[in-house]
Amino acid sequence: MKFIKKNIKKIVALMAFILLVAFLLIAKEFFYSSDAGAVYGNRLEGIEKVKISEETKNKVKELMGDAFTDINIRLQGRIVYIDAKAGGELAPGAAREQGNKALEAFSAEEKAYYDIQYIIDSDTNTTEYPVLGYKHHSKESINWTRDRAVN
Repeated sequence: MKFIKKNIKKIVALMAFILLVAFLLIAKEFFYSSDAGAVYGNRLEGIEKVKISEETKNKVKELMGDAFTDINIRLQGRIVYIDAKAGGELAPGAAREQGNKALEAFSAEEKAYYDIQYIIDSDTNTTEYPVLGYKHHSKESINWTRDRAVN
């Protein structure tokens, strides 16, 4: 009992410090609960089983044809971005058809896992471009933007 009476200030300070540390740990968990998780959460689970190879990318470029001057394919998470420049006088309808044809380069597993987005622009300064297309992994076809009306 003498020890407690003699060191009461130190004991109170130690208990206050322990409570402060406990409070700070609880507050950290509350405010920063997901700081250790991946950027995409668990949405990328299984991505290592369904890889898009360079061979597939080259086949997409081949199927889109020579009507495009530049084709860039990149992966970001579960989305395959296909950026293409339509050369010359390629009509938007023909560009969409080439994009639909390029979908054949992907396997059934790749189409069922990845979303595919097309951004087709033109070398010439025309109001008909860009043409955008998107295929959700649960769908079979690509949804394309409609033709733009010329004023």
